Amino acid sequence: MNKIGKILVMLGFVFCLILLGGSAFAEDFVPPEPEMFIPPQAICEYRPGAFNTFEASWLIGHQVTDTESGYLGEISSLIIDNTNGRIALVVLSDVPNLGNKLLAIPFSSVTRVGENTFEFNPGKMAIGVVSPGYSDPYVFAVTGGRSNSEFYGMPSAITPAWAADIYKHYGQEPYWTKGGEKPLKDLELYQSTKLMGAKVQTAKGEEAGMVNDLVIDSPDGHIVFLLLSGVAGRSDLLVAVPFGDLSKTGDNMFTVNTTREELTYAPSFDETADLSNLTFARDVYRYFGQHPCWTEGE
Repeated sequence: MNKIGKILVMLGFVFCLILLGGSAFAEDFVPPEPEMFIPPQAICEYRPGAFNTFEASWLIGHQVTDTESGYLGEISSLIIDNTNGRIALVVLSDVPNLGNKLLAIPFSSVTRVGENTFEFNPGKMAIGVVSPGYSDPYVFAVTGGRSNSEFYGMPSAITPAWAADIYKHYGQEPYWTKGGEKPLKDLELYQSTKLMGAKVQTAKGEEAGMVNDLVIDSPDGHIVFLLLSGVAGRSDLLVAVPFGDLSKTGDNMFTVNTTREELTYAPSFDETADLSNLTFARDVYRYFGQHPCWTEGE
């Protein structure tokens, strides 16, 4: 056999080995099953239609008007529902005809209609004809009737029953009757003035920082974040913590369900970039071991 013939025989032998080896591999190879994705369990039923947030401190001081351009008052504080993580009521000061008395109305009675404009939403509240001395039927409905007097001023104890009466009086559907919300009897209510600036501790009793602000979702008053300042090792940075991690453990004592180490390495909050950033919100919730319900289905 000449040299060329030998080379051809060798090439054919090698080719046969390759075919045999490939067939054996094909018989033994089993493609892996696709990995099953099990979504994390949601911690609430909250799914905002539009994530449009603001800080509580920004809300304070804004005026509330009505469709007649009447002035109803200035937002001076908020009533927090710590159980459901919501703003239950808005407290107005400088209300016409009430002097220095405060007026609490449902959060759903205040609609944001512009960048810095808030309007009174009467819900199912009856708006009748004005009496002499009044030019605005809405102002008269809120401040002109004797039956309203029981709602003027703040009670010594903020109770669920008092909140329920206010929702009924202003013709608003109580949010606590909807699916996913804790019922009225379980509500823990207090003024935002008790929380803002309060010192917060961890579950182990360690100092966690001070409450700097709250981040509220505009459409329905869910409190998305608790913003802490003075966190150990964080300089002047703000740290966002899911509001659901907060519990009220005394008259002026609050606890967050986390550790100082978690807070030290938690994502920093930048109000210019993160205030309505869903990605940041999702990352914060997952950092603290919670699943942000509004990302379901993404």
